[in-house]
Amino acid sequence: MLVKQQQTRHAGRKVAFTLTIMAGLIAQSYAQDTVPTVAPAQDDTAGMTVVKVSGYRNSLLSSAKDKKEAVGFQDSINAEDIGKFPDKNIAESLSRIPGVGVSRDITGEGSTIQIRGLGSSFTKILLNGAPVAVASSGPIDGANTNREVDLDLLPTDLFTKLTVSKSPTADMIEGGAAGVVNLRSARPFDKEGKYVTASITATKQQIADKTGGRGSIMASQTFGNWGILGGIALSRQQIHTTGWETVGYTNANLSAAQNTGPGRNSTGGGNWTIPATVPAGAGNGLVTGQVIDQAWLLAHNPGLTIDQINKAIVPRLGRTMDYYGTKDKGSAIFSAEYRPSEALHFYLDTMYSKRDDNMTRMDYDWSVRNGGMIPLNMTVDKADCANGCTVTGGTFANTQNFFEHGYRRDKVDMLGINPGMEWKITPTLKLDAQVNYTKSKFSHEAPTVYLITAPNSGNTVTYSNKGGIPSIVSSTDLNNPASYVWNTGRVNIQNEFRDTKTKGFHSDLTWGDDKFNLKGGVAYDDISRTIRATDNSAGWQAAVCGNNPSVFLQGPNGAPNCDGASTPGASAAALYPGYGTGYTAGATTPLTYGGSLIPQSALASYIVPGPYGKVVVDWDRFAKDSNYQSYYNNAPASGSSSTGAAAGFIGEKSTGLYFEANGKTELAGFPTRYNAGVRYVRTKQSVGSLNSIADPRNASLTLNGSKYPNISQWVYQDTTYNNTLPSGTVAVSLRDNLVARAALSRSMTRADPNALRPGVSFSSVSADVGSIGNPALKPYLSDNIDLGLDWYTGREGYVSLTVFQKTVEGFTVNENITAPFSSLAAYGINYNTLTPNQQTAINSRGGPDAATVVLTRARNADGDLRIRGLEIGWVQPLDKILPIRGFGINETATFINQRASGEGASGFIALGVPKRTNNFSVYYENHGYMARLSHTFSTGSQTASANQNGITQAALFSNDYKQLDFSSSIDLSEVFDKDNWPTLSFDIVNLNNNSRSGYFQFANAPFTQYSPGRTYSLGLRAKF
Repeated sequence: MLVKQQQTRHAGRKVAFTLTIMAGLIAQSYAQDTVPTVAPAQDDTAGMTVVKVSGYRNSLLSSAKDKKEAVGFQDSINAEDIGKFPDKNIAESLSRIPGVGVSRDITGEGSTIQIRGLGSSFTKILLNGAPVAVASSGPIDGANTNREVDLDLLPTDLFTKLTVSKSPTADMIEGGAAGVVNLRSARPFDKEGKYVTASITATKQQIADKTGGRGSIMASQTFGNWGILGGIALSRQQIHTTGWETVGYTNANLSAAQNTGPGRNSTGGGNWTIPATVPAGAGNGLVTGQVIDQAWLLAHNPGLTIDQINKAIVPRLGRTMDYYGTKDKGSAIFSAEYRPSEALHFYLDTMYSKRDDNMTRMDYDWSVRNGGMIPLNMTVDKADCANGCTVTGGTFANTQNFFEHGYRRDKVDMLGINPGMEWKITPTLKLDAQVNYTKSKFSHEAPTVYLITAPNSGNTVTYSNKGGIPSIVSSTDLNNPASYVWNTGRVNIQNEFRDTKTKGFHSDLTWGDDKFNLKGGVAYDDISRTIRATDNSAGWQAAVCGNNPSVFLQGPNGAPNCDGASTPGASAAALYPGYGTGYTAGATTPLTYGGSLIPQSALASYIVPGPYGKVVVDWDRFAKDSNYQSYYNNAPASGSSSTGAAAGFIGEKSTGLYFEANGKTELAGFPTRYNAGVRYVRTKQSVGSLNSIADPRNASLTLNGSKYPNISQWVYQDTTYNNTLPSGTVAVSLRDNLVARAALSRSMTRADPNALRPGVSFSSVSADVGSIGNPALKPYLSDNIDLGLDWYTGREGYVSLTVFQKTVEGFTVNENITAPFSSLAAYGINYNTLTPNQQTAINSRGGPDAATVVLTRARNADGDLRIRGLEIGWVQPLDKILPIRGFGINETATFINQRASGEGASGFIALGVPKRTNNFSVYYENHGYMARLSHTFSTGSQTASANQNGITQAALFSNDYKQLDFSSSIDLSEVFDKDNWPTLSFDIVNLNNNSRSGYFQFANAPFTQYSPGRTYSLGLRAKF
């Protein structure tokens, strides 16, 4: 769908109103202040009242000080104390900064961030100043193959400061067109002497069965000129999330007899087919053999036109879901510092983190995709369906339901080592150097068991979509184990493995002092990522429900039907008539059936009541009896995994050189600080794809059993390109408490590695959509303008106003190509290379010679994307206003407007970026008591581009989201005046019990909704 971005008059008025208020506040500050207009140069911290504060207010005070002292547009979140951060999640902490948004997984936990209107892959994440890459695939069944960094792997307990730089300088590592985030872990000299802190917290998710918990301990000691620090953080989350999903929407694919008009199937989609005649067992009183043509459809759907019947959309797989289990995390840190003199400083930062998710995913589906259901008394939401419309109700005969039991085991770990040094060689010459290395591994184990109601059993679904989550009611008792069969069911073993590595060296040399200095440096970074996939679905399925042949041959030799047959000793010769010739020449093993390991006759005994009122598979028993572990261990390599992530490799070796000048001067009599420089970077890029092609010897081998396996080979393409990135920033102190800033810069983000792959991804079970890589994609380049004004009102208080513009070139658009399935032979994909389930899907659409597929390819757009925004930050202690001291408010708001030019003027945008976000907190902290109530809001946004599920104008959108969180603590040591007494804390996440949701093309076509419920935490923290 082409989305036109327009700024409404109403939005313009709100911005103008906000600017007027800000100008008034600043003018008022001038009127009330008696300090002369031009003040002499003072210390950078002048204008800040020095008051001893601790805890949350101390964190805000440190952040305000850092913001004031920065030359550029920079914000930070500081720890309240060693091992004590204001939030329990790094992504959630960063979302309190203006211009920063958070993305949550379905459990409600923040995972990645976006900055200033660009997605998470445009943000460069640094760990202690060095690049870091985490190998995970993102949220549940996620297929993140871009440059996102999963932040929920890293606990806030082990960090002391998070810094977001929105205006780049030449000395910053390139790669973040939106911004750069540096995560600074704890070091021993952060607090000299001996220090120990420990915490333990119990957590309870409202709808989960069990209680989880987390704990941490950190110890640090300095010994004169050297020090060591060590810490460990552990957590176990008990998770349960309920949800609604559709896996997209689709419309009927009508035949020429069923729609005689010229606009037949013109909107795309068409993922279900109405039979030409009523089949036996269709149900709902339909007469077997009746011809279903246009007249029949109009008669059985009174009030509708054939265009409405043809183009109205229903969920492809409308389903409820439950996601539950445990998430275990563990992190450890070790840091050492050595300061042999005031001029020389050595440090070593190391961190290891690990996460182990042991989850179950259950979904209960209405099977529309590739089906043959018959609509009766259907209703739609609009008269004109030329561009599509939404089904609001109806009865659908000849349909099926299924449930899918998914065991999920995701493991990820990350090791980072960063040694470095700082050497002040002379009073005006300083050398900084750092070496960095990180390594991360990820595995995704995702077997599924798919059990379906019997075809032609008279099953009918009554569907109603009157707003909110649609109602889907089957005439079959879906909680009765006897309702399910193997026929057209399946099992899958599709796994994914990722390895990422980063290594590099950075060195800077600075000559001069604070008044003026020149700085130059060199950086080398080598980043690589490999994604591998394995798939043993066909072999496992043959044993589980395919009568278990004594010999099984991987594709393209075909496979037995999954029908749960059990005929031990029967001949299997018909399965492989070419056995003993070609690929199997000389083989003499008798071809017999051993009987399905889970036969149809025993299937119902494996279906048991689940923990949440619906049936599930007895997974432990099923896995044992089906020999699952053996098939998992011996799964052959595959081109893609169950998440849809394709096997691939990306390697980037970049060499950067930079030079910049920094200093202080006066501009029209105002104290001024500045930074100006240029960075040159050369990138050597290698992109690889695992491609599979048919063995040419199979041209003369037509019988199954004789065919050679496909030939899999890695294909690589190398590219080298250079970029020059200038930047300049100036900060002018109009008064000692009023700072104006301006910045001009160019930043970059390299292209999506998955889009660069020189190959084809075609892993959809329905065999209807795929993607093609484009190795020629160029990096994104963003020209940035920033203007800001900060008024520091005292202590932690400040009011900040920033306007910015980003003009991004090299942005990509997806073009969809509808092509005959047979055209994929050029990439080594043909009917014989498909899985049995994909072959069934192709057959349902007319076979390999008639079926079409929709292939998506990214390409650089002819034009650019302009993002303009307004950021407001306001931290205000209320001690001078309220009679009770300790209260304050904290507000951040961001307004984003996107507009494309050139070719993209009609539709491309940065995805997943809301037009408005704001975070408002009211806090109290005094006499050992602290309480904070935080409200987060973001407007809905487009989350995926058009052409979803082959429907030309269908894009995906998220809805508005609000979340209310509560945090509190009591410092018993201060309240009772006792040394070393602990602090008691109580928190509630998602106090308003909100759900995240989205829609497909139309607002009344709900796409997903996830409801994690509230989470309660009760903890103790002690320091010594």
